[in-house]
Amino acid sequence: MSPAIIVFRRMVNGAILLTLVVIGLGAYTRLTDAGLGCPDWPGCYGKLTAPIHLEQIVEIQQAFPNAVVEPHKARNEMLHRYIAGLLGLVVLGIFILSLIFKRWRKPSAVLLALIIVQALLGMWTVTLNLIPLVVMAHLLGGFLLLSILALLRLDIQIAHYSLAVEPQLRRYLPLAYLTLIFLLLQIALGGWTSANYAALVCTQLPICEAGWQARFSFESIFQLPLGHDTYEYGVLSHDARMSIHVAHRAGAMITTLTFVVLLVCCWRKARTTGIRRTILVICLLLATQICLGVGNIYWQLPLANAVAHNLVAANLLMLTLIFIRQLYLRTETNVSTDKSQTKTAMGASQSAAN
Repeated sequence: MSPAIIVFRRMVNGAILLTLVVIGLGAYTRLTDAGLGCPDWPGCYGKLTAPIHLEQIVEIQQAFPNAVVEPHKARNEMLHRYIAGLLGLVVLGIFILSLIFKRWRKPSAVLLALIIVQALLGMWTVTLNLIPLVVMAHLLGGFLLLSILALLRLDIQIAHYSLAVEPQLRRYLPLAYLTLIFLLLQIALGGWTSANYAALVCTQLPICEAGWQARFSFESIFQLPLGHDTYEYGVLSHDARMSIHVAHRAGAMITTLTFVVLLVCCWRKARTTGIRRTILVICLLLATQICLGVGNIYWQLPLANAVAHNLVAANLLMLTLIFIRQLYLRTETNVSTDKSQTKTAMGASQSAAN
């Protein structure tokens, strides 16, 4: 591997780490109700830094007489923006290097476009006062950014190291894609639950408080609350938020069941250590995510537990995509090998006949 490719790989590694930090800080900002800690964008009350000293707070209150200045919330929000800005610069560097190397230009261009969209969503999150649709889209954009970076990192790796074939696993690709769809829907439901402040509506296990069936409404899950001055702390009715929460729990059960079927089937047919190791890590992440979800209910959404719930979901999506990509490549390699062997055999037969 050339020194230039090593630098490129390290930049991708750094971007992955920064994206995880940004996702964690985003969850922390949202859970500490600091999403509107700075009511403008990209600065904070017209400044590039959050207010810290008393004279700064007094100056802001004079300039914004209707604002309630909360320095700790402003610091949380600005820290999130600083790290997100650093991530944007790293992604820009990845794109420039890809143009110089003339390799991995398409995924690098997608990453740059996505980071621009994420910046716009971050701005709209603030300027539209935490409208749930934008908040959820911003969350999904962060997860997608992490996933594309991880797939790019995998492509860099397999460009220099061959993968052992797994001839028996191709039959499970449709199930793997179905599992990915369920996981994406579940993550979206989780973002929708958080954006509508519905995480603490149901406080009993396994579904919700008694009588939830009579109040559940499938239509209210997809209700788009519009026309409000602010969406902080939620604007939907209790029953609507309860329906969203119940849907998220039901989705967790379906997603878990699909994962279990996929992983058991793949484990039984897998032959290589790499695939088996990936399956074990996914199992560990899945079990951790279930425990964190139960902990959010049992302990009433403790901050560290809720942030971890977001981070584990991001890692679970990232590793699931890597697993599916490996399944595809390992079985494609096998198909290509079989084809080349067939052509060689046919050529030998024709030579013998001649």
